[in-house]
Amino acid sequence: MSQINIILFEIFKFCLHNLFVKTIRKSLIFFPSTWLLSVVEVWRGVRGEGLILFLFPLMGFAQTITVLDKTTQEPLAGVIVYSNNPVVNVITNAKGQFDVAPFKTCDSIFFKMVGYFTSYFTFSEIEGLNFKVELTENPTSINEVVISANLWEESKLDVSCRYEKINMKAAAFQNPQTTADLLGTSGYVFIQKSQMGGGSPMLRGMATNRVLLVVDGVRMNNAIFRSGNVQSVISLDVNALERTEILFGPGSVMYGSDAIGGVMNFHTLTPKFSDSTSKKPFTFGNALMRTSTANSEMTGHLDFNIGFHKIALVTSFTHAKYGDMRSGNHGGSNYFYRQNYVQTINDKDYMFQNEDSTLQIGSKYSQTNFMQKVLYKPFKSLEIDYSFHFSEIF
Repeated sequence: MSQINIILFEIFKFCLHNLFVKTIRKSLIFFPSTWLLSVVEVWRGVRGEGLILFLFPLMGFAQTITVLDKTTQEPLAGVIVYSNNPVVNVITNAKGQFDVAPFKTCDSIFFKMVGYFTSYFTFSEIEGLNFKVELTENPTSINEVVISANLWEESKLDVSCRYEKINMKAAAFQNPQTTADLLGTSGYVFIQKSQMGGGSPMLRGMATNRVLLVVDGVRMNNAIFRSGNVQSVISLDVNALERTEILFGPGSVMYGSDAIGGVMNFHTLTPKFSDSTSKKPFTFGNALMRTSTANSEMTGHLDFNIGFHKIALVTSFTHAKYGDMRSGNHGGSNYFYRQNYVQTINDKDYMFQNEDSTLQIGSKYSQTNFMQKVLYKPFKSLEIDYSFHFSEIF
């Protein structure tokens, strides 16, 4: 009996050694779920009739390729990755990743996405890039998808009216404090702003009840608003915006008679599902802290996403505190300096002398924004979206 056990053990050791060596040589790249067995201890009975093996499983993981934006280094989801020889195609997941195993024998691997230049690499080149591929944004792309013009997705070439989409990546470098500042720095919208906490957008000389503000498909204003400037656009959290579209000219056909001057369509953060092949939830988040000396600003922002296969949630919270605005004091006329300010005491107004005339007393305010969105996808062709927005200015 002991002789048979010894023979079986030697055969097992030989097979295990070859499996381990071959797996190591391939660096576990092409073994998505390979179990390796390691012998910890061999014990033979006193009579040499027993053989006990203690086995521990070791898991080898598949190698993945990550596709990134070359400028921002953010992962790109929805990139089409394909090869013509042999024919293989996949789409990157929410983390911009895909399994490299099907492409190990491909001549060239192509990466294609709307708004980016198409790139291709050999497998050895990707391996030299440490399995990270960077795509360059194409600023002249004409295959952009438009939603604002006719309330459904269509190519920008099919839109007859003038349409502009604010580049949120470029706007991030401007670091706007409010949504009004975002529109103003874009160069497409004129902002009437005569005080802190203000900002009334104008399109082609029209404002308030002649232009329409839409948030996630829901209008913020209507035709019964007064014709004077209204500052309601700042109640929308600029840090919770995913994209912004501006439609110039009459949009009455789709939006109603109060959209004579144009439409400003704001899309907030969209909950993102986890990858269908992953058992773990898809989580990510962003945090921001900002301060400004011009108006003593202190802003804190946090948003995070939790996504499962059928349900996803995104939460956003921002609190901003602004002090009194301070004007410049070098050059120019001091005619607009505030020499005095008014303060109400016991329901009576009193005028006081401003010790610092460059400080605009009474312009400070605070703002709190909270957003909660839930996206439920019971079927592939059906999505149910719930959104809650809260904004308070005091």
